[in-house]
Amino acid sequence: MVSPVRFWERSAGFYDTGIDRVFGNSMRRIFLDTLQEEQPKLGRTVEFGCGTGYYTPVLARLSEKVVATDIADRMLDRTRERTRDIPTVTVQKENCEKTTFPSASFDTAFLGLTLHLVNGPATLSEMHRILKPGGRLLLTVPTIEGLGLPGILRALFRNLQVFGRLRQPGTVLYTHKTLGDLIASSGFTVLGMKRLSDLEHPGGFSGLYVQAVKE
Repeated sequence: MVSPVRFWERSAGFYDTGIDRVFGNSMRRIFLDTLQEEQPKLGRTVEFGCGTGYYTPVLARLSEKVVATDIADRMLDRTRERTRDIPTVTVQKENCEKTTFPSASFDTAFLGLTLHLVNGPATLSEMHRILKPGGRLLLTVPTIEGLGLPGILRALFRNLQVFGRLRQPGTVLYTHKTLGDLIASSGFTVLGMKRLSDLEHPGGFSGLYVQAVKE
């Protein structure tokens, strides 16, 4: 069995094009556009699962400072390359389930396409610990709600073609309800959970964009 670290290390070179193919649409771009609308500014932000740095430049524009993290060194290298001209971004290796950060270190925690690939309860507990009182939690999570069995089977086949397996290590398929319940049970108040879809490319994944605050 391939470990998550090894899986993401070997996927770094083709992740950007590969994940869009798996989703079957432009969901990542739709998530990015939604993130750009965040108000007010995010303050000191930590990003987990930064991957190739797709969301990091936008987070930098919205934040005073960003610490972008991932478990895979090759992913971190790509984020460093993408943000090399952004002085407010620091890139370092961290595991979102158990970080090295002190308690109450950040105003905002952002997990882009990450929560469904890790231990959800452990990760949200850690987010609660490292966020300041009233700190914000932002999540982008893919969902197969409304996709139907044929669509699910096509997505599994695309994943097999791109990543060599039916799903990524640790994958959990959340619904609007199961995700909301998990967040609430972890000490957060959900402020908003938007169901996003790509109307121009039907048949692909939809997504949940979550805004929550530490109680």
